Amino acid sequence: MDSPAVDCQNIVKTFLQRKVPMRLLQDRILRWKIHSDRIRIEALRGVSLTARKGEWVGLFGANGSGKTTLMKIIAGIMRQDAGEVSTDGRLSCFFELGVGFHLERRADENIYLHGLLQGMCRTDIRRVTDIIIDVAGVRSHENLPLKCYSTGMRLRLAFAAASQIDADIFLFDEILAVGDTDFQKKCWWYLHALKRAGKTGVIVSHNMDDLERICDRIETMDRGVLNTGRAPSALP
Repeated sequence: MDSPAVDCQNIVKTFLQRKVPMRLLQDRILRWKIHSDRIRIEALRGVSLTARKGEWVGLFGANGSGKTTLMKIIAGIMRQDAGEVSTDGRLSCFFELGVGFHLERRADENIYLHGLLQGMCRTDIRRVTDIIIDVAGVRSHENLPLKCYSTGMRLRLAFAAASQIDADIFLFDEILAVGDTDFQKKCWWYLHALKRAGKTGVIVSHNMDDLERICDRIETMDRGVLNTGRAPSALP
């Protein structure tokens, strides 16, 4: 665990949000002065985070602390305003329901499209399709479009697809809250298998106990600032 797999230095990200939402065209025309006022939200304020190869780092903090914003910048989904981000290895990400999935397509079709977006070849996609469907527990709905799935089923399918990518770095946002007890056991099995295989992980959770089970180090975020991390055994 010497060289960094993920290296973020002094990351800054701000958002501008209207004080009064603008929903109608007539508001834009007639009340533009009221709706032109904006507030500045500092999502990340000079955040630096390093995860070395084979290391699993947890991000803990309240909603709005900047955890997901940082993860999306690491993944390249969102661009930072300032600072540098570098990754050494192939990424696999699980953030939220719907990313890379189409509600009108079947499970196997979504798995195929997801695999192509991750750079997998057709042979590898076909090899893991049945595994993903079984891990997600959606075999009974495999011939139905995703719009017929429950929210939990879609989340399970998304996690199963992300976990089967042959990647070096795995980014998981609240994956430990997905599904029922049986599926969470599968999640833990896959997470520990990835760690044993020497993969690198950055994982977000609101549950400190969950992070302590898998992470080598846990960082706490508060209002866009990253606090100094400690080993799980040293946490209260």
